[in-house]
Amino acid sequence: MNGCFSRLCISMAAVSMSTSLACADIMKVGGLRDGDTLNVRAGAGAHFTDIGDLKSGTIVDVKGVDSTGNWGQILYRGQVAYVAMRYLEDVMPPANSSIGTGKFLVSGIKPGDPDGGLVIRAGAGSDFMVIGVLANGETIHVIERTPDGKWAMIALATQVGWVSTAYLSAIPSNDPAQPQPMPAENPMLGPDGLPVPAVYSVTNVAADDALWVRAEPNANSTPVNALAPNAPVSVIGIATPAWAKVTVGQTVGYVNARYLTRGGGVTTSSGLQMNLICRGTEPFWTLEIAPDRSVIYTVMGGDEQRTLLHQASPSARTGGYPYTIAAQPVSGIIDQRMCSDGMSEIEYPWSILLNAPNATGNTMTAHGCCTLR
Repeated sequence: MNGCFSRLCISMAAVSMSTSLACADIMKVGGLRDGDTLNVRAGAGAHFTDIGDLKSGTIVDVKGVDSTGNWGQILYRGQVAYVAMRYLEDVMPPANSSIGTGKFLVSGIKPGDPDGGLVIRAGAGSDFMVIGVLANGETIHVIERTPDGKWAMIALATQVGWVSTAYLSAIPSNDPAQPQPMPAENPMLGPDGLPVPAVYSVTNVAADDALWVRAEPNANSTPVNALAPNAPVSVIGIATPAWAKVTVGQTVGYVNARYLTRGGGVTTSSGLQMNLICRGTEPFWTLEIAPDRSVIYTVMGGDEQRTLLHQASPSARTGGYPYTIAAQPVSGIIDQRMCSDGMSEIEYPWSILLNAPNATGNTMTAHGCCTLR
């Protein structure tokens, strides 16, 4: 596996942050004294607040390094944090492991599977304890395989697990006719220096006033929409340190970043954003998820179906996105990453892999993009 520093990809978006983002890399904690742990800090430096600890051998997904190369950026319990790079090591497969490491897609799990998906176990064998479940369509990072190739070690949020390789497949090339998630090796940053896309709230705006969404990132540009105080909005990037790029429905515009605060809207207890509308093509379909968890699914040529969201499970790998959802007869995976509808230049802040009935009642699998309703 290549080291994190050998694939450094500088992000031009880091204008409001002193770090230089690198391509994400799977590494593990090592080099500690016996019984010691690695401090997790709120910023890139030993003077920042200690917000947690990682044990030796813990697997981490390094999102980037600071300009000195001494501090690595990770996600810790859902928030951006930093650890000392000198205590991180490359995760190398053993000499006798089979080839086939890197990113793979979970596939082949039948509808109604009694296990609920691909079982993650504590060791390489079906007799080991179950520690999680993965749904069809989830992307995982294989660290190594057993010599017989039947079991794969994968990286989870803070540890490793083992899955059967029978349900892993190579990631297919994208079909340009379908909505697709956009690659994001260099994630964009929001006005607070944290990764986006993300939901923010309109703050510091008077109750009888509104925040203008403008066509260009300046105060003299034409307004294209308006946001009420405390309204949630999806931020997908920054145009300048003072102006954030946002999506409002199917409109892309710019707002003054000083009036935005990260977080907002309605989420499930595990963190999945509610009040979404997702759309896809071939055939055209729509999925709406309301704040009260009610769901409306429509497909061209078929009847409208109303149901309730009864599952919104975070990924066992990250503890957050992507989320596995289920609202019978619909299921799928929602990820907070940039998505293109394949028909326009509009950028959407969520992608979805949907399993749902088509107009004839047969189950289809389709890609789509989501935004706040």
